[in-house]
Amino acid sequence: MANHGLIIGINQYQRLKPLKCAKQDAVEMARYCRDEINFDEVFLFTDESDPITAPNGSQQETKPTYTNLMAFLHDFFESQRLETGDNFWFFFSGHGLRHQGQDYLVPSEGHPTLIEKTTIPLNYVTQRLRRCGADNIILFLDACRNENDFSNKSVGWQKQQGVITIASCSPTEESYEIPELQQGSFTYSLLEALRIQGENNCATVERLCNRLRERIPEINRQHNKPPQTLHSIVEPHYKNHLILLPKQAKTPDIELLRVEALELEVEGKLEEARQLMRRVLALDTTRPKYWQDYDRINRKLAQQPVPPSPKTEPINGESAKTITETPKPAAPPEIELKSAKGIDYRNLEDLLKRQQWEEADEETATVMVQVANRTEEGWLRVEDMDNFLCEDLRTIDQLWVKYSGGRFGFSVQAKIYRELGGTQQYDERVWDAFGDRVGWRVRGRWMVDVPFLSTFDLKSPQGHLPARYFFAFTTHKSQHRSRWILLFSCVETCKTITETPKPAALEEIELKSAKGIDYRNLEDLLKRQQWKQADEETARVMLQVANRTKEGWLRVEDIDNFPCEDLRTIDQLWVKYSGGRFGFSVQAKIYRELGGTREYNERVCNAFGDRVGWLVNNSWIYYTDVTFDLKAPLGHLPHLPIIITQGIYIGGLSISSLASRLVKCNI
Repeated sequence: MANHGLIIGINQYQRLKPLKCAKQDAVEMARYCRDEINFDEVFLFTDESDPITAPNGSQQETKPTYTNLMAFLHDFFESQRLETGDNFWFFFSGHGLRHQGQDYLVPSEGHPTLIEKTTIPLNYVTQRLRRCGADNIILFLDACRNENDFSNKSVGWQKQQGVITIASCSPTEESYEIPELQQGSFTYSLLEALRIQGENNCATVERLCNRLRERIPEINRQHNKPPQTLHSIVEPHYKNHLILLPKQAKTPDIELLRVEALELEVEGKLEEARQLMRRVLALDTTRPKYWQDYDRINRKLAQQPVPPSPKTEPINGESAKTITETPKPAAPPEIELKSAKGIDYRNLEDLLKRQQWEEADEETATVMVQVANRTEEGWLRVEDMDNFLCEDLRTIDQLWVKYSGGRFGFSVQAKIYRELGGTQQYDERVWDAFGDRVGWRVRGRWMVDVPFLSTFDLKSPQGHLPARYFFAFTTHKSQHRSRWILLFSCVETCKTITETPKPAALEEIELKSAKGIDYRNLEDLLKRQQWKQADEETARVMLQVANRTKEGWLRVEDIDNFPCEDLRTIDQLWVKYSGGRFGFSVQAKIYRELGGTREYNERVCNAFGDRVGWLVNNSWIYYTDVTFDLKAPLGHLPHLPIIITQGIYIGGLSISSLASRLVKCNI
């Protein structure tokens, strides 16, 4: 697994304000890659960097001019130098901009009015990088400088196909240099995070991004700089689990990567599955199951026709497009109701098909004791779980996953447990976190300790069902835990997850706006279930739409005249990514069910506040008390404390106005 890097830092610009720390950012990043994590090759471009040897043997200057950078991108990526399993890091610290929907990086002689002729499209950079052969390409971009002269400084907002983009700030923000540190806050925080050792290391993309989201604003506050929030786009999403620092990777990190590979196998994305399994084997060659997975995927690939190669259009002005003709995977076949004990699973399938979740949960418990020959006793022992028949476990799991659209099932629960770091050894912290995540533990109390009241609804937390087999089979807590952990082992042994059909993708939402608002950041936050940031972003875009950004709050008349196109887009995004739990239309439906109309009614509004969790003990909650979690009451979000008059939030009046507007907009 080879590691290569292209690192650029530009302080001196001919036609733009100079920067103070960009060169040092690049030098420190190059030193880290070369000396601390032993990259095979690092190319450094700064105002004073040494020449490099071009593929033809000549010496090439590394002053970061347009000509030098374009020549490097052309010459060094004309042929495939790397292979699957290798990594390529691209780091840029300097000026950047966004122009006509495209991201651009500005070389040292970039001109603010000759953008197409003197700057480099980020699409073109990624197109060239993809030619190197590495299947893991990461862009680290610090190019939204507060010192630049462009009207739109945001860079890193544009999704780059198959590439991980980690940008220094969100699209509406600017990035800052910290003279006391002699670095930008982004690069300082990035190197600090990469150097963390032990339990809290940032070995994976996901952990690195989470750390930077916390640390960059903290650094800015300490040095009296405005807020700056990391913006990341991980394409495709499973690359969140890619391992950046192999020496710091833990077993759960490797297992999670393997699970992603198995899911890609199910989806028919065999080449991507093979790439991930090669990464798994590069990290750990001692486990026979890893080699079995890899061999199985290779056999499937050998039986497939070779897919057509991507066609790449040459760079033309402002963009470069990559067109790949990818055949769609076949629809998943019907589930074969197999049983090693002759169990009839048609009743279970019928109950799940009709979404009778409680009855299906009871039927699951019934058939499981039948399989284990424990019908008379009515409960399963730990040894029964340890020896549970794969054929039956697979059938039960596949039925749950298929008819719940991927929300419920043993493999869903097992994946959550592994994501939390769970292994075959009992760990109280992981166990409690698992209970919280699937909704089996409420306010620190397990449902087994109180009358069992599971939520038999698709709106319940992911992995919430099936559950009765867990709570009903024994009264000993230690056996609950042991049986569950053994069930995960069975799922692993039986490879249940590898044969689980995937639900159809949710319908894409067209991000329409009557005011030209870009809703991609809101969609990205909701997709990643960053509910608080999404709530804040919703407030920000609504103020933009209503031309009330300066005032920072909306009047009732602003809601009455809010463009339907924008209201519909915002609502659809919230409803889609919350699984129907959050959104304006969800709130309006509750309000109308309680008897709400256009006219303000204190009783109805209080009942509404109580229902959505905004009114607690007869007091309206503060924004700091909002629950940014899918476990919050139906309709709890978006909260939006921006609808005020004379500084007082008017929740009741705002919901009546909003409900009325939704009706007029036919939402």
